[in-house]
Amino acid sequence: MKTENHKTGLIVGLFPEQYQIADLRLNKPVCYQKIEDGKMAGSMLLQDLNTAEIEKGKEVIYFCPNNIAVLMSISSKSLDKARELYKFFHSQSVEFRVENIEGDKRTFLNRVSSTVCDYVEYVQTAVVFAYTALETFANLSIPEEYVYQIENQAKGIAEIYDKRAIERWLSLKIKIQHILREIYCTKKIESQKWWAHFLNLEKYRNEIIHQKTINSTSFYKEYFKTAVFQSCECPLLVIKFFYEAHAENNRTNPIWPWLVNDKNYFPVSHQYDSSNFEVIGNVYEGIKK
Repeated sequence: MKTENHKTGLIVGLFPEQYQIADLRLNKPVCYQKIEDGKMAGSMLLQDLNTAEIEKGKEVIYFCPNNIAVLMSISSKSLDKARELYKFFHSQSVEFRVENIEGDKRTFLNRVSSTVCDYVEYVQTAVVFAYTALETFANLSIPEEYVYQIENQAKGIAEIYDKRAIERWLSLKIKIQHILREIYCTKKIESQKWWAHFLNLEKYRNEIIHQKTINSTSFYKEYFKTAVFQSCECPLLVIKFFYEAHAENNRTNPIWPWLVNDKNYFPVSHQYDSSNFEVIGNVYEGIKK
């Protein structure tokens, strides 16, 4: 089915309770409902489809992934691998002191160093993608017409940022601390238990992205503390925090991934009108060209 905004989708059911989640990384279907005289007069679940050309004459059609969920999934998988190596490093049965090793000590150091590189790689992947998932969520949450104003006391002027300027020039810390709080009408951000973990996540990410010198590698040592795991896990807590405030106001939004949706809320549109949709095929006969 094609919508009036030229999107293609598949009707995957009539009511939310009929839907079964196939993959947590996919976008949620939108529930289109028609209400007449306060009663349900029509309903359908429409899940977006995309088509990509693999090679000439060959295409793949698929349900659209949720980019926030994909980013969080990459981070989570890397963090799981990092945890395995973290346990290895803390194993009482493994010896890491070079002086206690029999045989070629250089070979031993090379082997340990290679394992450390694997660990650093997993941790940094988890950090960068966790942070990117939050940044993506923050940017997608900002309405097109939203404007943020800061009073610059030093210059004696008011700085005004539209959505594009916010995305480009303001830090994720400011977006979460002030802008998302205003958009979602939440409690004070600094009082949330996850706030300190987010600040650490931002610090870890900035140390990776903005490394000043090749000789500055001391920040790797921080990866051998449990705090790095708590920081990489905080994006789920942050998004859940805003999701719960959002859901309490009976609002839904297609950006929300299944990962934060314990009650399986669906984005709902009450603008259902059959004239806004065109049937262009089905899963048995394909899509009309």
